[in-house]
Amino acid sequence: MDAKDLLRIIDDGENAELECKAAKGGLPKDVWETYSAFANTNGGIILLGVEQKGQEFFPVDVDAKKLVKDFWDGINNPQRISKNILVDRNVEIVEVDGKEIVKIYVPRASREDKPIYIGHNPFTGTYRRNYEGDYKCTKEEVQRMIADQSPIPQDSKVLPNYGLNDLNMESVRSYRNRFSSLKPDHPWNGLELKEFLYKIGALGRLRETNEEGLTLAGLLMFGEERSITEYLPQYFLEYREKSSDVPGERWTDRIISSDGTWSGNLYDFYFKVIRRLTDDLNIPFQMEGLFRKDDTRVHAALREALVNTLAHADYYGQRGIVIEKEKMLFRFSNPGVLRIPLQQALKGGISDPRNPTIFKMFMLIGLGERAGSGIENIHLAWKEQHWTAPELIEEFQPDRTILTLRTTSLLPQESVDFLKAVLGKHYKFLTNDEVLILVTAHQENYVTNTRLQSLTDKKSDEISKLLSGLVEKGYLEPNGQGRGTKYTLTEMFHQKSIGNSRYNRISSGPNVNNSGPNAANSGPNENEQTKDHEKVLLDISELARKKKRLNPSEMDEIILNLCAIKPLTLKELSQLLNRQMDPLRKKYISRLLKEGKLEPLYPEQINHPKQAYMTRSLFTNQH
Repeated sequence: MDAKDLLRIIDDGENAELECKAAKGGLPKDVWETYSAFANTNGGIILLGVEQKGQEFFPVDVDAKKLVKDFWDGINNPQRISKNILVDRNVEIVEVDGKEIVKIYVPRASREDKPIYIGHNPFTGTYRRNYEGDYKCTKEEVQRMIADQSPIPQDSKVLPNYGLNDLNMESVRSYRNRFSSLKPDHPWNGLELKEFLYKIGALGRLRETNEEGLTLAGLLMFGEERSITEYLPQYFLEYREKSSDVPGERWTDRIISSDGTWSGNLYDFYFKVIRRLTDDLNIPFQMEGLFRKDDTRVHAALREALVNTLAHADYYGQRGIVIEKEKMLFRFSNPGVLRIPLQQALKGGISDPRNPTIFKMFMLIGLGERAGSGIENIHLAWKEQHWTAPELIEEFQPDRTILTLRTTSLLPQESVDFLKAVLGKHYKFLTNDEVLILVTAHQENYVTNTRLQSLTDKKSDEISKLLSGLVEKGYLEPNGQGRGTKYTLTEMFHQKSIGNSRYNRISSGPNVNNSGPNAANSGPNENEQTKDHEKVLLDISELARKKKRLNPSEMDEIILNLCAIKPLTLKELSQLLNRQMDPLRKKYISRLLKEGKLEPLYPEQINHPKQAYMTRSLFTNQH
């Protein structure tokens, strides 16, 4: 890493994958909390020799070589930290402006190594990371990490006090019928019920006592909801569907495991939900010879997503499984984080399901592909339709994995038109890959190398060259370093975005003068007023766009002045101020709301899709 790259990291400030420490008095004691937090979350970078003043960060004088020695001494001391997962190349000294900074890259620990903790007690020394910094894990979080260490899958556990009377026999009969229809010559078809259940993993025996009982997989797959929740109180399945994109509209269809009208088990839930997910798919049918094939790759992808959700869930975790279907998206959410790194999961080829027996049961009736191919198949299906690439994320407190499948076009016409309007004749010189990158940055507010790997079939180094080329052309601005670098559209795009209402994605929030049912009849005065507002917003925010480092009080004043003109969304403020949304929310918006200087436009619905912010005086005048 060179000084230029490190300066980008410092300018971007602290986030979920970056921690800056002044270290003027030597190695900070809380460096071990950050090491634990990064290792137990998604990895990150620690910078020693960087001081925070207000909301800005600056290199300071430190004894870098001593810091490095003390760090290696500490991390290799089992009395200090449970395990060292670093190698030599993870720690380096970089010179910036004549000052030496120690950069420590902490990778995500494997599930076998988690939790990484301070001292001797994982329940008091384990940390994780969020946007607020390092936090001490709860007893439940540590227990889940310890449980994931085991090479024995959680769903193979034998429950000696559970037997056939805890199963819904209609579910079992249905499963056997599907199995025999798919595999009519299979030798298991002639087995007695108990032997069949034993073969598929639904029944097990404790070898020490020869005691027989349902496995956890058998209980979850075929059990009655009451029996399941007696063992797993947190167990809950939910499907909800909304047929329009009108904000605030209630769900038009909903299934929950606890309503008493059906078994509530995984097997029946799958078939209740998959029909609803695929009922109205607007996908052209395919032909096999002279025959029509209604089952497309998208149908298969949705089946794969649903099976993966059920097979990867941590059924001891909180909030249960939630499947959502809206007009332009499908969302699959389950308790528990991934057992392999997120980047590895996105690449496919390797899988580590939390419940391999449940996965096997679905595969035996033709549902679910070989381990590791699920995400790959879903990506192929979405790419075939030219839809936005699937998004897979992890959340913590509580642990959740969320897969979102959007059926929006990969190259929305509004973004293509926007690029053409800004670039003019230069647009035609862009390659298809460059257009995709700029469109993604426009649609999602920024783009990363990792995100582009999921959108294209290109490798990381190829994408890096494309991104560097767009930076050199003045189209993208990098923030951060390495895998954490976020590339945003440059100032030339911000000016056009705000100055031209036709392509203005940030001016569609509440209280825009030319919106509403009478927009078509708005007169010249209204249009002139809108342009005046846009010019004022640009003038007020000009200093923030030009200057990367501002005194917090200066930024506060700019934000309050902007929100006094009209209510502004977080995305609007991000574009006006040329700042990333997450740090902007964390450092300024949340604080100004707490101080009562800003008010939300929709105070009764904080997560309203059109939530915007205005100064308190504006709020008072309008109400």
